[in-house]
Amino acid sequence: AIRACLSAEMQRDERIVLLGQDIGVNGGVFRATEGLQEQFGADRVVDMPLAEGVIIGSAVGLACSGLVPIPELQFLGFGSQAFHQIEGQVARMRFRSQGRYPMPIVIRAPFGGNVRTPEMHSDAHEAKYANAAGLKIAMPATARDAKGLLAEAIRDPDPVLFCEPLR
Repeated sequence: AIRACLSAEMQRDERIVLLGQDIGVNGGVFRATEGLQEQFGADRVVDMPLAEGVIIGSAVGLACSGLVPIPELQFLGFGSQAFHQIEGQVARMRFRSQGRYPMPIVIRAPFGGNVRTPEMHSDAHEAKYANAAGLKIAMPATARDAKGLLAEAIRDPDPVLFCEPLR
């Protein structure tokens, strides 16, 4: 559902750019972006280094340039490495710039505990994002919900943290 939605939205809007660790060649840790780099090219499905702050910071720059970035964090537990950018830039930039720089960013991140993964992989830090003024949070319960909520998040001019359940 995630891959189908991303593909459809990327066909609809050429401003959409995906970025994250291993999302291009490998198709992401959960294969949600598998085949999208072949379909849309390496300029729109970009493999990034293992640096969550760089991934989110790059998304801010892309959004300021008029693009619609969809960064993927491999796991929400790794978002702590970019929290200062998510809360201080992504969530507030539109308001800090008096509307000059909208942030149509959708941060995709698997989340949730109790899945027997290594440290930080199953951390569930979603509550701390709920208090970031200007950031919307979506947590789909089903594949159908995920497809619809993701499409709405992508079309929203404000930033959305899109939490995908690990289970």
